[in-house]
Amino acid sequence: YFGLDARSCTRRCTEILAIMGLMLSRLSEALEKPRLKKARNRLRKLFWSTKWLGGNIAWTAVTGAITLVAPVFIEYERECQMFEQLAQTQSMQMNANPVL
Repeated sequence: YFGLDARSCTRRCTEILAIMGLMLSRLSEALEKPRLKKARNRLRKLFWSTKWLGGNIAWTAVTGAITLVAPVFIEYERECQMFEQLAQTQSMQMNANPVL
């Protein structure tokens, strides 16, 4: 590819890997500083407490919806069924032969 032979490509890959290793070691050194450790721990606690709170809010919302909305929906369906039966009964009465 691109006019490079296998040796120059391998050497270039080795250089890139060495640079990446250097960057990772410097990053790990930086993360071990006390201030960054403290900040990382605080962010971790914030994440978990936010996750806990969000889960509890979601559970409360879903439970409330089930207990408050489900009975209304069931009653609505029952009422619709009653009106359909009433309409069917009226239709049958209208179509019945009159008694002479």
